[in-house]
Amino acid sequence: MHTRVLTALLAASLGWGMAGVGTRFVFSEGVTTFTVIVVRVLTATAAVLLIWLGKGGGITRAAWRDGAIIGVLRIGLAPMLFISSLQYVSAGVEGIFITIIPALTAALAAVTLHERLGRNQILGLAIGLVGSFLIVAFGDSGIGGDGGNVRIGAMFALGGVVAGATSGVLSRKYAPRHRTTELAIPMFLAGAVVTVIAGLALRDIDLGGVTTTSWVALIALGLGSTFLPFFATLFASRHTSAARVALTGYLAPVVGVVAGVVLLDEVLTVPILIGAVFALVGVAVAGRARHPRRTADRSVGS
Repeated sequence: MHTRVLTALLAASLGWGMAGVGTRFVFSEGVTTFTVIVVRVLTATAAVLLIWLGKGGGITRAAWRDGAIIGVLRIGLAPMLFISSLQYVSAGVEGIFITIIPALTAALAAVTLHERLGRNQILGLAIGLVGSFLIVAFGDSGIGGDGGNVRIGAMFALGGVVAGATSGVLSRKYAPRHRTTELAIPMFLAGAVVTVIAGLALRDIDLGGVTTTSWVALIALGLGSTFLPFFATLFASRHTSAARVALTGYLAPVVGVVAGVVLLDEVLTVPILIGAVFALVGVAVAGRARHPRRTADRSVGS
């Protein structure tokens, strides 16, 4: 089981790491913010529905309730805020802000779920947190030239951090009570409803202006950077602590920084590089922590 959890977390890290790069690419193709959000979420939702239909089985009222609560935050609000931040900061910088999620998730889990943190884990979380603050302090957007605004980007990204951390704790609380697919269906449906309503209200959905290349990129984002990471972390949340699942927030920024520089010619300044190093060191230190003690969860099949 340890290998399966590790594989799920690595897959989630890769998917989220490439999310910013893919999103900034479709932005450069003229795709609007909520067009990106809606297509990504609806693609991921369709994939989850296909899996559920293939497996069969019903969904309990409790699963609908718990999944919807997680979905509004995790599939709806958090992606809206993170994707909006990419209009002002590079994929690498946005990814480094995400390193705050593990620290906040661990703190919330310790308070609400009584999960115990080891010294290495606390130190690792703190080291990763420093990297995010360095970016804001030096004001580097990572876009280059006169583009970008790290202050505005940080506001959106930090809002996404709060939503992401809260949903991480809720996932750890509710995931052990249900099968993965049973919880995923209401989670993705609730997130899809929220994003579509927001996009229509803001009149920012323009499917007619999406090119063939952008459609391919958007569908790839929906499957690889929305469906895969959320499904993988939901599975991992049933078998390990919220703080350990949140470590994907440290690995994803490293992927985002490297991919942004290589694929999008984003600017890698000294503060951004230092922030990425802090994130990587935080992963190494926190990864040496022992599993926190927790009460036994009812085991159910995935």
